[in-house]
Amino acid sequence: MKKENEKSDNADEVGEAPPVETESDTYRELKAENEALRAEIRLADAREKITRSLTEAGARSPVLLFDSAIGDLQFDDDGGLVNAAAIVKELTRRFPEQFGADIPAGSIDAGAGRTVEPALTAEQLAKMKPAEIAALDWAEVRRVLAAS
Repeated sequence: MKKENEKSDNADEVGEAPPVETESDTYRELKAENEALRAEIRLADAREKITRSLTEAGARSPVLLFDSAIGDLQFDDDGGLVNAAAIVKELTRRFPEQFGADIPAGSIDAGAGRTVEPALTAEQLAKMKPAEIAALDWAEVRRVLAAS
């Protein structure tokens, strides 16, 4: 029997006991994790509320605008956003180019916006009176006569 006792005494000396975690350490870790999750939920709710308000205000990039104002968020004790309207108002003041109707880009054609007069033809010239022909651009009249 002595061999068994010796064996168990040697096991204690050879093996290392795992570190004992105190209850307060576990509690602190869980509390910190809980607070981090609450902050994440609070931020997600604020993002949804602000981006919805920015979209309604006509923002082109509401998520980008929210990211620029993330440091200005103020929450009450229950985690609700208190200054959503003030943030939207400030963003519309700071970034007016992000709000409003999209104006489509004009044509890249160099002649865009000019009115094009109908092309003059030899048949049209034949039907005109001399006074009407005299009022025309002579370079255009010569071009039409040369082509026919």
